[in-house]
Amino acid sequence: MNFRPAAPADGPDMTRLIESHPSGGKIRIVYTRRPDAYQSYQTECANAGIFLCVDGDGRLLAQIACLPRNLYINRKASAAGYVTGLHKAGGARINIMKLLEAGYYSTSSERHFCSILDENQSAYDMFIKRRLIHPICDYATYILSPAAIKLIKHNFGFRRAAPEDTERLLRFYNEVGSGYSYFPVLSSLKDFPELTVSDFFVLEDGDIIIAAGALWNQQKYKQYIVLGYEGAYKYAAACNPLLRALRYPPLPKINEAVSFAYISFLLCRKNNQNMERVLLAEIAASARQYDFLTIGAGKGTMLGLHLDPLRSIKINSRICGIDYNRSGTAERIKAPFRFECALL
Repeated sequence: MNFRPAAPADGPDMTRLIESHPSGGKIRIVYTRRPDAYQSYQTECANAGIFLCVDGDGRLLAQIACLPRNLYINRKASAAGYVTGLHKAGGARINIMKLLEAGYYSTSSERHFCSILDENQSAYDMFIKRRLIHPICDYATYILSPAAIKLIKHNFGFRRAAPEDTERLLRFYNEVGSGYSYFPVLSSLKDFPELTVSDFFVLEDGDIIIAAGALWNQQKYKQYIVLGYEGAYKYAAACNPLLRALRYPPLPKINEAVSFAYISFLLCRKNNQNMERVLLAEIAASARQYDFLTIGAGKGTMLGLHLDPLRSIKINSRICGIDYNRSGTAERIKAPFRFECALL
């Protein structure tokens, strides 16, 4: 058994390993990185640390990635590594802790965090028992039809951003975003692949940006793929016109990439929840070319409470800080938290 950094040639095997682990339940869906997982991680984060565990014959047994980014923590820009992509081949017996440590030491991030799906309770319990993680917040990812979000009347200016808005947008995000721990530092839009200023939308009061958000299409390097349906979903998949009429997301065909985009970087001044809802609805109305929109929110937040009643596919998880020293003492990070779903 050997632990080593991933190489470009490992991409196809890494992709196959990811797709061998669909979610459970009546919709078997996989969040994958076609056509090449290695290149996908490099596209998403140029400084990605990717580590593998292989057997004596070079067969891939497990993999993990650490994606370092600059995030606001307690109102200061800080290097934080998002540990993700932990996949293990069925039946393989490996030292998970050694693989995790390899991912940890592969970057110079000051702190690390991860997201654990609620259905992976056994992994969560194991990491808690070993004092490797501490929970930060419960989190939900919502996959919903654009039509599920209804427009709200308002008297503000709404429009798509233009190139000349770039500096204003960056100032807005770094002024407002610095008030949220774990919100990404936006020093340049070039830091985010497949995202341009024209993907952003602004809500304005006169010449002041009061809220902004983006539609971020990452399908070139990350996708949702449905591998199968069970129970009533088998019949529902054949009735997409009815689902659309009821404002449910249409169910995609098996083994085809879902047509979706993230609603990303949704922020408003003074945490104005009404303006956030107005902007969310306007962006959704501008996204009817997609079957699905994906957005995330912390449980119990005003955004989460707004999204909960909407008809959607909801994926629950826990976002946790990683304590590699196993001190059992959680770092004191001030709320409110704002995690960008498109970067998880």
